[in-house]
Amino acid sequence: MLKKHKIEIQRWLENPNESGIWVKGKIGKNTKWFNSKFDESSKWIKLKFEDCEWDENRHYIVDDEQAELRMLQIDEPNTNFEYYNEKIGRWLETVLPEWNINTKYRVKQEVKYPIFKVGKKGTEEEFIVKFTGLNSGEVVFVMPKSKYKIGYVSDTWFEHNRKGGGWKDVNYNPERGLYDKQPIICWDNNMETAKIVGFYDVKNDGVFNIEGYRDGFEYENYVPYPHPDDKFITEMYRKLED
Repeated sequence: MLKKHKIEIQRWLENPNESGIWVKGKIGKNTKWFNSKFDESSKWIKLKFEDCEWDENRHYIVDDEQAELRMLQIDEPNTNFEYYNEKIGRWLETVLPEWNINTKYRVKQEVKYPIFKVGKKGTEEEFIVKFTGLNSGEVVFVMPKSKYKIGYVSDTWFEHNRKGGGWKDVNYNPERGLYDKQPIICWDNNMETAKIVGFYDVKNDGVFNIEGYRDGFEYENYVPYPHPDDKFITEMYRKLED
């Protein structure tokens, strides 16, 4: 019997309670057996383990908790997967999953950039990075004692998804192109001469009030404030609630 079939049988022997087998191939109209030529476009059909005819031209997958992902690997071979590395506490990409029973696997999580993360949150060294890649991004906001300057760009940041990397999420509204607590200028169309400086509230698509609370007050227009490191901005930023 082919090596790939032996591997699947061994997989079943390690956990015989998972007795079902998924088989990919055409099934005859009047029988439960797969008696027609193998067809890559056919659907997966589940049989009992003891009912399988082991044909070298068919795919077989034990019906365990990873079966769905393993079928996806065959149906869509360009799918990228990740496994959870317990030692370092994060997900890593794998081109050829080993499908170890005691390892967690998932479809690779695609990240839509930009995303925003805050470091040193709640301190005078706080800073916000606009990530354009896993390790790459630009500093867009800093508190007075931060070692970074606005506009600093690096491609060697700790990965934004690294557990224990020190990053905290910052919500972002891609339609407006604004991140939560971003210094902004806002106004209504009927009062262009009465523009005010405030901080954007992503949760309510509005502006923080003067006391730093999210009260849902909205304006028709928002644009980024051009000097987010001004002293009065950082003083007001300290008051903003999460």
